[in-house]
Amino acid sequence: MTLRTRVFVLGEIPVQDLFAQCNQLIGAPAAVACVDEPVGPNGVWKIANLPEQGLCAVLEVFYRPGGPLRAVDGGCEWYCDPGCNDGRCADAPNRLACWAEVHFQTWYGYRDEQGRNCGDLHAELVARLGGWLDRQGIRWAWENEASGEVHTGYEQLVELCADGFQASAWFRETILPLTERGE
Repeated sequence: MTLRTRVFVLGEIPVQDLFAQCNQLIGAPAAVACVDEPVGPNGVWKIANLPEQGLCAVLEVFYRPGGPLRAVDGGCEWYCDPGCNDGRCADAPNRLACWAEVHFQTWYGYRDEQGRNCGDLHAELVARLGGWLDRQGIRWAWENEASGEVHTGYEQLVELCADGFQASAWFRETILPLTERGE
């Protein structure tokens, strides 16, 4: 199980610049293996690092070449999930209309050298990406996966740390004992 934190980039930005900045934040080498491919019926693409490269987070950036992610009907503030094929998009309420959507994913059991968990890491990634976007003059928002709430700015990032701690505790106390018993 992973903690997935979404950052919605609300203003126009070159996707390659955004991807490069996010890779810097997660400590990816310049030669990181990645893919850039279409992922949905609505012209949505994904540029992403391939897993299992020893990075602190898997990085995915969803975008549309040459334009923003928008609602299929063009009239609401949500866009359809890249995996949606039936047009109903039950998952749409957590998909803000935006220029790009960044996903950071980290295993719940993550611990770095300083003892930080996945929530701490994601709070730092969101804050550092937000600072970079602020310096570019680009508005942004982020989603707390645990609550489903979308926030603008930095104030609620402490919740992400708490949620990561709870997820990490759940992983250590519930999942690890099962794996140790071979279940």
